[in-house]
Amino acid sequence: MVDMWLTVGPVDDLANPVATLIIDDPVENERWIAKWRAVPKEALRQPAACLHGRDDITDRLGEISAPALVVHGTSDLAITIDHAEVLAAGLSGCGGVVKVPGAHAANLTHPEAVNAAIIDFLAGLPA
Repeated sequence: MVDMWLTVGPVDDLANPVATLIIDDPVENERWIAKWRAVPKEALRQPAACLHGRDDITDRLGEISAPALVVHGTSDLAITIDHAEVLAAGLSGCGGVVKVPGAHAANLTHPEAVNAAIIDFLAGLPA
């Protein structure tokens, strides 16, 4: 996907499936595809390198002692719920996965549900 994007840019055969995977909302898909097409295709190089080159710290999650919130879209196919559950279980300051409607970018398509989860989480922190 990244090689194709960097070669030909966000053409329909690539942009539409990526938008559906990440956003999965017809109106927002079109808005984001337009944004992607408005920037040079090479702009994806650094974000892709960051995503694909980062270290897996799953075995170090227990070292994180700060309160944590894991929010996951119920129709997220980019990162499956089992990954969110492993993350939540590994974070000692996390009470579990908060499931909200939406795909990978649920914060974009379902901000009310995501914001409510964040507000509840913050309200539960000690003053």
